[in-house]
Amino acid sequence: MADFSNQQRYRLVYDELIDMTSVRSLTKVYLPIIGRDAYTLYLAWATMGETPEHKYRHVDILDQLAMNQNSFLIARNKLEAMGLVKTFKQTTTFGTQWVYQIFPPMTTHAFLSDVLLSSLLAHYLGDELFNDLVSDEKREAHIPGEDVSKTFFDLVGQESFIKRNHAPLSETDEKSTLPMNIRKATKSLDINLIADMLQSYNIKPNVLQKNEVDLMVYKTLYGLSDLELVRVIQATTTPNQQINLPAIKQRLSDNFKQSQVPQVKIDNNKTDNQAQKPTTNSTSDPASKIIQIAQTTSPLVFLKNLRQANNGFVADNEVKALADIAEMRRVTPEVLNIILYELTVVEKRTTINKTILQTLVNDWSQHKVTDAVSALQYLQKRHQKQQSQTTQRPNRKWSNTNKAPKQETRPDWENQHGTSVSQEDAKSARSALDAIRARRGQNNPKEK
Repeated sequence: MADFSNQQRYRLVYDELIDMTSVRSLTKVYLPIIGRDAYTLYLAWATMGETPEHKYRHVDILDQLAMNQNSFLIARNKLEAMGLVKTFKQTTTFGTQWVYQIFPPMTTHAFLSDVLLSSLLAHYLGDELFNDLVSDEKREAHIPGEDVSKTFFDLVGQESFIKRNHAPLSETDEKSTLPMNIRKATKSLDINLIADMLQSYNIKPNVLQKNEVDLMVYKTLYGLSDLELVRVIQATTTPNQQINLPAIKQRLSDNFKQSQVPQVKIDNNKTDNQAQKPTTNSTSDPASKIIQIAQTTSPLVFLKNLRQANNGFVADNEVKALADIAEMRRVTPEVLNIILYELTVVEKRTTINKTILQTLVNDWSQHKVTDAVSALQYLQKRHQKQQSQTTQRPNRKWSNTNKAPKQETRPDWENQHGTSVSQEDAKSARSALDAIRARRGQNNPKEK
């Protein structure tokens, strides 16, 4: 490469952190293909760390690895060809500089599951070593005996503790895979974590990705963590290792119905979402409390707590209506909670149908209501507008009924004076009037 120089600088970017599992697969299946130089270069880059600026120099890495320029370029090309490194050339006014993006290697099992890659590995290893590698991988994947290991969810379920809203530390220098996965699981659907936990059930990650949207809807609607969702998937998996969405929906619905059965004994193992009941009685700030509960509670649990406060329950048609609304993904769960609060607490509706929910969701989504705070602000504006319209109507009516009485004027004819008529004129007038009446009687006999 004519424009490459040992004195040029570069920086590293990691797609993911390289752990010992990655090093193991790199050694077992990549090393025979890429060779010693590329293997050593990859491990060196994997441990150097990211930098915001181009502070590394090619000459330094060549000296450390006792490698010349030609060997370096060949090793880099092999890493690029195997999808372990991407190279970006940047031309600036100060010269050429480089960026190397480092990708983790595929797992040994995934590598051997690919026809082309496994065939290439067999070409480099030979049939005997390749068959030994496959046999070792099969033995590690299938251990004889019953798996009685406890999962993280089992540990959480056995402990009675209160979930804190925030961790005591905002950042940590030590990056642990399990805490990172659990933290991500509370915000979105972590496919990698779920795939790892379902590995013994032979459910492939592509099956999870295919059903990711539906699983996310159920997780949001019922307020499940990824660990709880895994338990439901495990209980409803089909014999051919597929996800049974109707069975998952039915099981979650049955579990929700069971959770509404009144319990005589107080359950101390309730989660934080279930323990918090949205009530309007707050000594400090009711709006802040409603917002906090709406942001941390799933819609079905939120509505259930509202109903249980008045000895009610969520009907089956309401569960289906909320599920349909959630599948539309028009508003966030916290906005849907504020809608439920408006209908149940403010308007005091004892039941909610799908039509009214669709109407409100359509209205609020058009007004760009995206969170609980903006939802409460929208409600306040609407209530103020309704109150102003209500107060204006009686004012207009009151003003009509309390107007000052209008001074009536006497008619002009009241001041007019009549003139006297002579007897002859009066007699003549009576004769003319009798004649008129006689002619009218002849023309209309019925008027007689």
